[in-house]
Amino acid sequence: MKYEQYQEDLNKILESEIFGKALFKTAAKQTKSQIKKQKWLTLAALESQTLDRLEVFLQQNQLKASSRFHIKAQGVALGYVLSKLPWSVAMYLVKDGTQPFMQVFERLCAHADQDSKLFFEYVLNHEKSIHEFANRELNKQPSTSLEMVLELLEQPKPSNLKS
Repeated sequence: MKYEQYQEDLNKILESEIFGKALFKTAAKQTKSQIKKQKWLTLAALESQTLDRLEVFLQQNQLKASSRFHIKAQGVALGYVLSKLPWSVAMYLVKDGTQPFMQVFERLCAHADQDSKLFFEYVLNHEKSIHEFANRELNKQPSTSLEMVLELLEQPKPSNLKS
């Protein structure tokens, strides 16, 4: 699978997961509410799982991805800010923040060959689940906001991603 932006898009997945993991872990660490802390930690777990699966995918396909040095620090800083904002503002920012990543992940799915399609669909679905989490929180559906995230966390690795 090759197209002009392929390497840039692989780098974007890596940066997205590093950023998201730092963002959500920091927000969890800084928030006072135990319920919100658990929600942030669940999102961080999804980012961590996706990062692990990316590393396996890259290794199995003899590919590399790189991240700019400031991405983790940027995630930490924004995670701190999110933890101090009103919940609705934080959820709006999380929801809005998924849009540029979904565009990249949709492009990866559109160009995916048979061997990479399952992996890139998972990556796209993980981003959609974060978007849906924030959307449900904004729509006052907190009891079901993590459903899609939890489904992905419970999914076993596809056989072509086992290490």
